[in-house]
Formats: sequence, C-alpha cells, structure tokens
Amino acid sequence: MRDGERFIVIAGNQPAVATLYDKDCNALFEFGKRYRNTIRIDPFSQLLLIGGFGNLKGEIDIWSLDSLEQIGKTRSDCAIGIEWSPDGQHLMTSVLYERVKVDNFINIFNAVGKKMINPPLQF
Repeated sequence: MRDGERFIVIAGNQPAVATLYDKDCNALFEFGKRYRNTIRIDPFSQLLLIGGFGNLKGEIDIWSLDSLEQIGKTRSDCAIGIEWSPDGQHLMTSVLYERVKVDNFINIFNAVGKKMINPPLQF
C-alpha cells in the first residue's frame, strides 16, 4: 500500500488465500480462500480489488481497506487488463487481442462492482 505500513499477498495453491500483513510481516487479516490471482489497490489506498483472471473465471471482490469489509463483487470474463481509474471510484477491465482474437471489449464498473456500461464497449 502507498503508506508502506501494510501489504497484501495471495499465496498457496488455488483456491489461494489473500492476506494483509503489517510492515513486520505479521498477518493482520485474511480475505478468504478463493480462486484469485490479482490484487489492485485504488490510488487513495481506500479500496482493494482481489480478482481471478487469466485461466480463472474473472470473479472480482471489492473490499474497503478502512473497515476490512467486502463492499461489492462482480465478474469480467476473459479479462486480461484491470485497473482503477485515477479518481478511485471506477475500475476498468478489458479483453484484448492478445487473449482472444474476437469480441475485444472494455467494461467499466463503479467502486461496488455495478457495471456502468451495458453492454460493454466493443472494438
């Protein structure tokens, strides 16, 4: 995280466990055992995205880092790119040519996982 006081690791065989640690490597919180391999923290270190991409189903959990509660969930099948917006209120997933040769698109979600564009933008 941006403050350097905490960090998150996904470890173990799938389903893997995501764990929040302090700077001395003491476990502070476990986010659960799920099929996940991706972590993204919003630009303000308030929200956390834990997702399963690549050979996983594209499921996304969104957590508040202040309360350590899950505030949303969604799904983005076949996504290869996922990033928070600079305002920390939206996230975008994309299916790109490198992953599949047809049906390339982007999805934009709000901070609790609701799709903002329906159907997804295709190009």
